[in-house]
Amino acid sequence: MQRYKNLFIDLDDTVYDFSAASEESFRETYELLQYGRFFDSFEHYLSIYKPYNLELWRIYGEGKITKEELNKRRYSYPLECVGIHDQELADTFCKEALSRIPTKGPLMPGAIELLEYLRPKYRMFILSNGFKELQSRKMHAAGIDKYFDELILSEDIGVNKPNRELYDYALQKTGSTLEESLMIGDMFETDIAGAANIGMEQIYYNPKGKQGHPFVPTYEVKHLLEIKEIL
Repeated sequence: MQRYKNLFIDLDDTVYDFSAASEESFRETYELLQYGRFFDSFEHYLSIYKPYNLELWRIYGEGKITKEELNKRRYSYPLECVGIHDQELADTFCKEALSRIPTKGPLMPGAIELLEYLRPKYRMFILSNGFKELQSRKMHAAGIDKYFDELILSEDIGVNKPNRELYDYALQKTGSTLEESLMIGDMFETDIAGAANIGMEQIYYNPKGKQGHPFVPTYEVKHLLEIKEIL
């Protein structure tokens, strides 16, 4: 008998290659707004933006800042680091970059083959902390919206992964039982820890082989197609 019936899957950098889409969009915006006036190179800009962005997302996930504050701070910070205090310019970068990202359609290696394999066997749902105005458009651009029964976002209830309230909401909204559900994601602190917190089993997609996590996930894979051996 099939153990699981319901798969809750993270979108960004699990199925959809958000890193590639955002970097391409940022590079286009960097050139459009002539940011070379301020930074040594695009790589210089990213070296400032990326670590601060990760920290802001961690704080956002804890509910300590709003989406608006997240966007304001992450785009103004690189400029401030090179002595440019221009919130209007930072806001323009934000608007331009975010308008480009959902037009890109890169997927993680093996994503389509895995989704084709899983679709006949399971009910599948995206469970994401991503922004409502972007996620459905990204899925459509990548051609993967047809594989999923529902798009469930933290913005639906104002609570982010790893908060158990979001997982409880996802189960309730989809009519899924905890025992028959599985979470698949690339972020240990949100996807894996959040699912484990309510007793949901998990597959940790860990392509970079990150170590030092506080507990062992139910399953761990380095490539998406390894999931076919589990499910």
